[in-house]
Amino acid sequence: MPERDILLTGVPRSGTTLACWLLNQLPNVLALVEPGMGVRFFVGMMRGDANGVCRSVRRFFEKTRRDISLLGCAPSLHIRGGIPANVMEEYRWGKLRRRVATHGKIRIEKPLPPEFWLVVKHPGTFTAPLERLARDFPTYAIIRNPLAVLASWNSVSLPVNRGYAPMAELFDSSLRRALARIRDRWERQLYLLGWFFEKYWRVLPERAVLRYEDIIATGGRALRAIVPEAAELNVPLQNRNASSLYDASLMRALGERLLKTDGPYWHFYSRESVERLMVEVEQ
Repeated sequence: MPERDILLTGVPRSGTTLACWLLNQLPNVLALVEPGMGVRFFVGMMRGDANGVCRSVRRFFEKTRRDISLLGCAPSLHIRGGIPANVMEEYRWGKLRRRVATHGKIRIEKPLPPEFWLVVKHPGTFTAPLERLARDFPTYAIIRNPLAVLASWNSVSLPVNRGYAPMAELFDSSLRRALARIRDRWERQLYLLGWFFEKYWRVLPERAVLRYEDIIATGGRALRAIVPEAAELNVPLQNRNASSLYDASLMRALGERLLKTDGPYWHFYSRESVERLMVEVEQ
């Protein structure tokens, strides 16, 4: 059912995993977090072969639906067999938070109707060949206040902390070369942040770009843009843009740098929204 095979991407640390967790609360949805896509997919990424990547994604959906039907399992990042709302440690004072989710097969316990929605989430991996993927699959992206994204990047032990996105760079050699030329880590992060936002602004229709803040404010109902049944969600959620996990002085410094740029994130967020967040973290 290609119309119910959904790709979900987004800026890293924008709430894409949370979106999967919320969608999994629905009885007719299975949302997988960054599953391994297979050797052919990896080869397609290495070669920058968007057509090959699309063929691999289609095969992945077909095989995953078969495995769910016949074996009752599917691949995903998971924590003790469950798909989490966050793949990172919640707290790790004084050090970067580490990823606690692992790759593997998970048991699909809930009964799924034959026409269930299958959502697969990959941030950098799906963003790099987005132009081609979005022509073949229903594709959505999640974004977040750019300052909150930078603050989160600087709190986790992931490549984005250093201003890199390995899978995206694997496919997009121009991105890889551009990042390699930038010596300053924060400048590299700003460039990478702009690269993600520019892709979504240029490639996807407005209705396919969802804001983290709207997902939180609506208890998940904003995800009805992806799956109509999400209109039934009403989950108490907390906006973490001003999380105490983030370094307030670093956020102020990053915010000052961000406000001096003309990046494509300003197509989605106002400078005032960043200024308000800078004030909020100081309170």
